[in-house]
Amino acid sequence: MNRISVILLAIFLLPFSLSGQNQADTKAMMDRVSRKLQSYTTVKVDFSFTLSNPEEKINDTHEGSLFLSGSKYRLNIMGILALCNGETLWTVNEELKEANIIDPDENEMFNPKSIFTLYEKNFTYQPVTAAGDKVTVDLFPTDKDESYTKIRMDILKSKDQIDQVIYYSKDGNQYIIKIKLLSANIPADDRIFTFDTKQFPGVKVFDMR
Repeated sequence: MNRISVILLAIFLLPFSLSGQNQADTKAMMDRVSRKLQSYTTVKVDFSFTLSNPEEKINDTHEGSLFLSGSKYRLNIMGILALCNGETLWTVNEELKEANIIDPDENEMFNPKSIFTLYEKNFTYQPVTAAGDKVTVDLFPTDKDESYTKIRMDILKSKDQIDQVIYYSKDGNQYIIKIKLLSANIPADDRIFTFDTKQFPGVKVFDMR
């Protein structure tokens, strides 16, 4: 699972209330969250993304944004703009003046539709703490060969919203996603999900399909 996939996963597991104290209750609530999310026509999220490694004294934060409309999305993070019109995925690095074309179906982690139900087959869940307004839940990968040990979510009960997600990599890095603003059902122009050479003069395009 790559960093962009982690960000997408964390954002798509949208706001929910956690009142149950066992895995079955947690799973049922996440099912309801998935159905609610899929009822939205569009979702827009502003977030921060932090790479942290306490042992190496690393703490590097970047701002990011995501606009999702069905199978189409526009993700901007760490100098990379990912555009997907539902059939084709472009990853654009304006600093390097390069854009790669990728088939979203080649890897389910690049497919927003698959992420809606990804947790059903890839994770087990364990409530950790419930203190005041904040509830913490851990997601453990069922595949032990994954490059991470767990994903931890902090949820604000008063807002029914995820406050923060931490991805624990086996190499000691922690990837932290802080949700700043989430809006639903915002009108979207389909052109924002497609790469247009006129908008990126001088960018070389490489077809990786």
